[in-house]
Amino acid sequence: MPHFHKPHSSEWFETLLRTNPAQAQHTAQIIKLAGRNDICSVCGDVESSEYQILKVEFAQGVLATIRLCDDCKGIRAQGLGESFIPLRDGADEKN
Repeated sequence: MPHFHKPHSSEWFETLLRTNPAQAQHTAQIIKLAGRNDICSVCGDVESSEYQILKVEFAQGVLATIRLCDDCKGIRAQGLGESFIPLRDGADEKN
């Protein structure tokens, strides 16, 4: 059964470093600058939510997740064609 890592958890970063090191480094820098980890993975906006990226896996059996503000979610949906569903707290999570 597929599972996911909570965005910005240590397991999430470990997995992302293997699959997309540039995004992992960018998100780590954004978190460092903001001084908190409950922010958008792309721009650092505090008003953000956690999502599963549909049809994308970080690794076999590990669903791709991300934390996005509404603006970055819209940009990624339109520009990259990504689709998202909100994460449910604790559902199939392995952080």
